[in-house]
Amino acid sequence: MTRQLLAVVVLALAMALGTAWIGWWAVPVFGAVWGVTRYGAYPAATAAVAGALAWMVLLAITALGGPAGEASRVLGGAMSVPGWVPLALTALYPAALGAAAAAVSRAVVPGLEGGALPEP
Repeated sequence: MTRQLLAVVVLALAMALGTAWIGWWAVPVFGAVWGVTRYGAYPAATAAVAGALAWMVLLAITALGGPAGEASRVLGGAMSVPGWVPLALTALYPAALGAAAAAVSRAVVPGLEGGALPEP
């Protein structure tokens, strides 16, 4: 359990740094790599959690420099939804990207028992 949690935190850190340095598409790239190399249970779910965690950390860091709560309320008002909805969507987007990339990469590269690539 502790090992799995540490792996998710490391993946979230990689996704956050990748997003900060190269952009949003770092999340599906790291998710795909995670799906191919991860032999543990539920690689798509762990990639989703890591993606959401990564972007929530980036949002929290950004919020330290400005009124993110007010911006969320204004955006929510423009969408006719409560202010927490834009924040939830901010978490759901990288979660969906990471999970989809991990699931697709896992399905495209067959025979991944034990995390090793099959012999040609």
